[in-house]
Order: sequence, then structure tokens, then C-alpha cells
Amino acid sequence: MTEEKNLYNSLTTFQEKLIEVFSTRPKNIMSSEGLITAAVLVPLFEKNGFPHVLLTKRSDHVEHHRGEISFPGGKVDPSDRDAEHCALRETSEEVGIKIEDVTVLGELDDFYTVATKFLVSPFVGVIPYPYEFRTSEREIAGLLAVPLEVFFDPERRSEDVWIVRGEPIEVISYKWNGHNIWGATARILKHMVELVQH
Repeated sequence: MTEEKNLYNSLTTFQEKLIEVFSTRPKNIMSSEGLITAAVLVPLFEKNGFPHVLLTKRSDHVEHHRGEISFPGGKVDPSDRDAEHCALRETSEEVGIKIEDVTVLGELDDFYTVATKFLVSPFVGVIPYPYEFRTSEREIAGLLAVPLEVFFDPERRSEDVWIVRGEPIEVISYKWNGHNIWGATARILKHMVELVQH
């Protein structure tokens, strides 16, 4: 338990563990056939001495995932060199973090979004903090700095099974400060935590 506590109490320890995982474990790549390809950044930073995750609350003006809590990111554009470049570009456009200010640690497994049919490639990066975030008024309604320990706490997590188009789908949610963090965002966070726990 002490070792696990160190993971969410120290950004350095968490980073080191993630880098070790990325260097020894191949990423699970999913087929993008018939799907919209997208990429997101899982931005980690230290606040008050503890690791946090930066999440966005989407505005009501966006086409997909209105009002939901998500990572900065979006659709891969023809001008993007690759998925990582897409994640960094979208993060810069949505929350104002300069590409050169992100230290990318590695790439998590691909994920599907159930309702909107996106194939999402998530990248984990460390950002400086405090930072002068500049959010896109059209896309972002607000930012959340969520302590990493929330995603290590099974008491905050609920897991349900929904039937979508006749298929059972696992739906994960985390409750924090009156917010419901769910869907692909929650599945990515659970996956990241599980990687460092094993």
C-alpha cells in the first residue's frame, strides 16, 4: 500500500513508473476501420506538492461530447504529422499549452468511444504548473485540476454495464467534487492507473 501511495503522492515516482511501463509493454492498437481517428493528451502536473490531472469541461457549442469532462484533444487532421502531433496541437488550441511545454512520456492503449464512434489514441505528458492557460471560448467551458489519487480510489469509482446496440459495454465513472468523470475519459484513466499498479 505504501508503494501505491507513493505513486499518487509523487509525480516523479508516477512518471518513472509510467516510463518503465511504456518501455517494456507494447501498446494495444485497435482497428480504425469505419471510425473517426482522434488523439488526446493526458496532462499531468504537480500542484501543492501532489500530482494532478488536467481535464476540460466541454462547452455546449461543440459537435461531440457537449458538457462532458474530457481530455484536451480532437480529430486527427490531414495536416497532423501523426496522432501525437494531433494531441499536442489540439491541447494548444483548446487550453493554450504550448507544444514545446509538454514532455510526452508515452502512449496508452487505443480506446473506442461507444456513442460517437471515435478511435482515440491517448498520450501522457507532463506540463509545467502554475501555467497561464488560455481556453478556447467555443470549445471549453472550464478546466479541472483533479488529484491523481482520485483515480486510485475504488470508493470513487463505479462500474456498470450498458447494453448498446445489443452489445454489453462497461461504463466507468469517477465522482469528484460534484463532477461525474465517465466514458472513454474514465476508461483511459483507469487503464493508466492499472498499468502502474502491476
